[in-house]
Amino acid sequence: MHALSPTGHRLPKNYRLVNDVVHEHGHGRHLAMADIHALAKRSQPTIGFTTVYRALNRLSRLGLIAEVRVPGADMTYYETPADPHAHFHCESCGRIDDLDYHLPSGDVERIAGSYGIDVREALVTISGRCPACREAAPAT
Repeated sequence: MHALSPTGHRLPKNYRLVNDVVHEHGHGRHLAMADIHALAKRSQPTIGFTTVYRALNRLSRLGLIAEVRVPGADMTYYETPADPHAHFHCESCGRIDDLDYHLPSGDVERIAGSYGIDVREALVTISGRCPACREAAPAT
């Protein structure tokens, strides 16, 4: 059985479950696909990994969830959509945090115009070491 998503798109029951799992964890929680699959299995023990994969792809295309691609991270993460922001990736422990920052709106348009490109998305990721990793092993 299909039901309508909050945006009016028809979603199968398992896709709604995946959407609910991501939204239950709120913004700023960056969940890997394996995490989402494990959480979904609590409610629907027979849900397959491929179903979760397809649901995440469709939900992100519909704008119901946000894909977080971080250079240097070994996987894609998912979170609830939010205002534009940047991400910090700790190169030591792998932690990903939201940063209250976005590119000034005119900058992206100027870059696109200068190079004759069509920009669909502009992502900002800052990499380094988080406070806990810096404290545990100070740089020499």
